[in-house]
Amino acid sequence: MFPGFDSPTDMPWTMSYVIKKRRQVSSFNEMQKEKRPPDKIVWWGTEDEIDDWLDRVYNREGNKQDEGGLSFIIPEEPTD
Repeated sequence: MFPGFDSPTDMPWTMSYVIKKRRQVSSFNEMQKEKRPPDKIVWWGTEDEIDDWLDRVYNREGNKQDEGGLSFIIPEEPTD
């Protein structure tokens, strides 16, 4: 088997993990090369590290608008 693992059940990677990771890598490959997260973050980083990377590269924090946004006042009773 692999060094340090006596059986496949000892391995930390499952089929669902491999499928999810493959989909994630495929979606990152659709990005421009200079805006993709580095391989180290993709394979060994946490979700928070990936989110932080994407926030910095795409300036998502700076593009967020005020949480209040627009508000519309709708009267409960129609006025004539």
